Amino acid sequence: MTTVQDLFAQGSHAFADEDYEEAVNFYTKAIEINASHVEIFLKRSATYQKLGKDKEAYEDALKALALIKEKPSVDVSVEAKAQLRKGVAAFHLHDYQTAKVALEACHALSPDQRTLASWMRKNEQELAKQPKVTAPTPAPAPIAAAPVASAAPVAVVPASPATPAVHRVRHEWYQNDSYVTISVFIKSVKKESVDINITENALSVSVKMPTGSDYSLELEPLSHAVVPSESKFEVLSTKIEIQLKKERFAIKWGALEGDDVNAGSMATTNVAGAPAYPSSSRKTKNWDALEKEAAKDEEKADGDKALNQLFAQIYKDADDNTKRAMMKSFTESNGTCLSTNWDEVGKGTVETRPPEGMVAKKVRLFSVTFV
Repeated sequence: MTTVQDLFAQGSHAFADEDYEEAVNFYTKAIEINASHVEIFLKRSATYQKLGKDKEAYEDALKALALIKEKPSVDVSVEAKAQLRKGVAAFHLHDYQTAKVALEACHALSPDQRTLASWMRKNEQELAKQPKVTAPTPAPAPIAAAPVASAAPVAVVPASPATPAVHRVRHEWYQNDSYVTISVFIKSVKKESVDINITENALSVSVKMPTGSDYSLELEPLSHAVVPSESKFEVLSTKIEIQLKKERFAIKWGALEGDDVNAGSMATTNVAGAPAYPSSSRKTKNWDALEKEAAKDEEKADGDKALNQLFAQIYKDADDNTKRAMMKSFTESNGTCLSTNWDEVGKGTVETRPPEGMVAKKVRLFSVTFV
């Protein structure tokens, strides 16, 4: 029989593999067996956030906090994490006042909670943009009047914040001995709309999308430590590229986030210094081989260019008969022969002479420029 622990572990593995839909399924099955497990609700809340389901993430955070109230023995760090999850979900729902209360509660419980400082800063920035509410001017005292039957009081229900449309954004990553490179594929983003915070064990990315919605990528904790001062990012026309400097040189990351059971050494698992394939891809790519192949293509192109320049120089310095021989032999032989001897070429049609082991076929001629 599958236990809650088994389902939780399977959900965590799916989360690490960025299969968030599958992770939600495992966590939900675990909750169906045991609905009093705080950590499962927190993990599912984080997974919902990855899927852009902020309302569900908020509700799971509330359920976790309700369970904590029933269990006074729960560790303070767990409660702090629940308040953080609530605050982050409220932020994405544009309920910045609720987010402020939750984040401050988290800070009171555990001020060193990863990514807390970043979320508090972002939330304060959004609160600063909100219109200030001025105190209403006191109304003059009403004039006494005959009593009338009062109407039944009408309950005013505050409008719930609108959930922004979810825009799925793809991200991929790869690595070499020194850096882990993460590419977030969003086009036409302004640099001032990007907020990236890198700590030793966490990465927080917030982007104001061209559509007006918000995108967030929160990796916490990173599977391995990084050096924030030597990490960097660049906003390009088609993507945001983030380079995280590895604290441990040549360690191969098996995952971006959480426990990394597949960690190894770049020296034993890959060509030294060669970037490992993007871990979000299903197929392995040998980036070193691709780089060498591209270099060979460049060398080949340079060789063709040099040969073309040699022919052009010969043609330029030649007399009229030599030029006629070169043009006639090259054209009639379909590019397989280039002769400077007009006495031989002028006698008849120059035949096509393909290299040994090859067969001549009619194709469009490439151009060789004789100046």
